Amino acid sequence: MSAPAALVARGPDGTEQVLVRPGGALPASARIVLATARPGQEALEVDLLEGEGEAARLVARARFALPRGLPANAWIPVEVQVGADLRVRAEARENLRRVRAPAAFTPGPDETTYRAG
Repeated sequence: MSAPAALVARGPDGTEQVLVRPGGALPASARIVLATARPGQEALEVDLLEGEGEAARLVARARFALPRGLPANAWIPVEVQVGADLRVRAEARENLRRVRAPAAFTPGPDETTYRAG
């Protein structure tokens, strides 16, 4: 199966990264790196969008609970997986600080072909 549209991650700072390109083979996985903005930050969030530019629609907001005591600018790798069924899963995992947090998804307001969770 191939991806019907791009899947894009938009970080808290507004930067976007294409995770899956239109027509790309599924299942697929991609990795992004998020960073804490302040010491003791309790969560990281990233928006997952279907499509690019003005036409992009919010699939879901992924929220990752973080352990206490992380410093500012702690880099947290996030693995995003898209199955052949267009289901999106994400998990933050960082071995040095033993961070492992599956995403808690809040679905977007519009219907999309990708589904979170």
